[in-house]
Order: sequence, then structure tokens, then C-alpha cells
Amino acid sequence: MSEERSQGFTAGSIPQAYDRFMAAQLFEPWARELVGRAALTRGGSVLDVATGPGTVARLAASALGPDGRVVASDISAAMLAVAAGKPAGPAWAPIEYLESSAAALGFPEGSFDAVLCQQGLQFFPDRTGAVREMCRVTRRDGIVLVSTWASERPLGLFGPMTEVLQEVGMDEPYPRAFDAQTYSLNAADLRRLLSEANLREAAVETVELEAVWHNEADAVATLMGTPYAPGVAALPADVQQRVRDLLAARLGPAPDGTFTIRTTSHIGRGVK
Repeated sequence: MSEERSQGFTAGSIPQAYDRFMAAQLFEPWARELVGRAALTRGGSVLDVATGPGTVARLAASALGPDGRVVASDISAAMLAVAAGKPAGPAWAPIEYLESSAAALGFPEGSFDAVLCQQGLQFFPDRTGAVREMCRVTRRDGIVLVSTWASERPLGLFGPMTEVLQEVGMDEPYPRAFDAQTYSLNAADLRRLLSEANLREAAVETVELEAVWHNEADAVATLMGTPYAPGVAALPADVQQRVRDLLAARLGPAPDGTFTIRTTSHIGRGVK
């Protein structure tokens, strides 16, 4: 796996569309799940790896309070700019935004009480090295919490999306962009990665949550928050409309016009 997928989120208006059409609807429910499981202590310190628009980091900052510390790292400067542009709560921990690869986090050993990573690990070129690096910067008895889409289950939003783009004949923006297995991990592999990083009490739980979009326009606009966006925008207008129609049909609206998609993640936990 290369970093082309992550770098693809930097192009044009993709970070803004990602934040508008996916952050609150799809990723915030999972962020709340991850931060809740971390059982953060007021005044503690957290590193959020692959922060994107800062969803996990902001929830952690609220939980830690003004005496806490949050660092939000991402390979994408454009995503970090979106995250840093959001207002912070008055009683939050300050958030530092850092452009960094997950393979070289640049902090001394034992710098954080908890290291969190939501839906990023499956995209890293060196997954083993990334988890080891997360472990390295975690203090003794601190925790590492990682969530990934579950490869044993349907891929929620992204499965129908890739199917539709293949159906209309759009080219992949990078190798294996339409391969659902590159978006996810199975439970055994996630547990193995935690154990190989010498984390104790490595455990993985499979969790289901729902993501809700309030109308068809927002549901199909999720395409524009992905690296597929430039390819879709380059299609003829009639093909773009066909993409929107096909995606809406695959996602399946409820009678009230909302779109609810069940998503499944593995959440892995280990202790330093």
C-alpha cells in the first residue's frame, strides 16, 4: 500500500467536501466510540494519528480539559488546515496540528498517555511500523486504540461507491483504488499488529454503528470528499449524473428521504 490514497485527500476542494459530507455523518459517531473507550483523564495527553479534519482530536480536547494536551497529526497539510480552522471550545485542551507520516511521529518515547488512530491504519504503507511507532510514543501503561473498517463485513459507503465508478468505466486514480480490501483489515490481522508492537492485553472488538445523511444530495456528495473526486469531475455531465443516480439507488433512501448506512469497524486496544 502506497501513500497515494492519503495524498489524494489533499487535492482541490476534497478536504472541505470530506469535512462537510462525511466527518459529522460517518466519522464522528466512530470518533465518539473511540474516545469513549479511551477513558481519558482530565489533564492527560493524547496523540491523534491520521486526524483528517480533527474529529477525534477535538473530542479528546473536550474530554481532557484545559490542562490537557492534544497533538493531531496527519500526512495531509490540507486536511490539517481544515482542522485548525475550526473554533475550539473554551474549556478544551489546546490542540497542536502536526504534518507527519505515521511512520515517524517525531516525539520522544513515552510522550502520550494515549495514542488514537481512527480509520487510518489500513492505508499506511508500513502498518507494522506505524503501530510500533504509536507504541513507542505511548507512556508505560498508556493505551493505543485503533479503529479500521472490518474486512469481514460490507464496506458501508465505500463499497457501493467503488462499484458505481467501475460500472461507469472510470479509471482508478491510483493502483487498487477500487479494491475494497485496501480500505479495511480483518480482526486477526489487527490483533497481530498490536501484539507485534509489544502491546500488552491486545484485544479487538467488532462494533456496528449507523451513519445518516439527511438527503440524497448530501449522500451522493460524499464522492467529492474522496480521491475519486477529480475523476468524477472529469466525466461528461451525463455520466456524472448517472453516477449520482446509481449511487443514490445503491445506498437506498428511506421513505422520509434520509440515507442510513450501517458501518462495521474493528476497534483494537493495547497497553504499553
